[in-house]
Amino acid sequence: MTAPGPSPEAGSGSTGPSGKGNYPPPDVPPVRQMPPPSHVRGEEAKPPTHWPLSIVVFLLFWFLLGAIAMYYSSQVTTRWRNGDVAGAQQASKSALIVNLIGIGVGLLFWILVIAAGS
Repeated sequence: MTAPGPSPEAGSGSTGPSGKGNYPPPDVPPVRQMPPPSHVRGEEAKPPTHWPLSIVVFLLFWFLLGAIAMYYSSQVTTRWRNGDVAGAQQASKSALIVNLIGIGVGLLFWILVIAAGS
């Protein structure tokens, strides 16, 4: 019984290291490996995304600032995957700042609504 795969008679062009044919074909450039991004090497930890806080701000306090914070939260992961560590840290910091402003504005708004209703 033989292993599945193309037969040597199929004419695949390169037959391997047996000496017959070209291995690899001469028009294929050599493979060069790039060093992994810094987050793969384990140099720094991924910054927090602040997703839960962004959703709470969006739903309970101030939806516009919550939406802006969710945008920055999504940018943390996107930039981290692309190897932009400084950008991911900045997006995390921006998400936290916008969330805190949203909580402050939202609390002030609800206090004013409750005070005006009494």
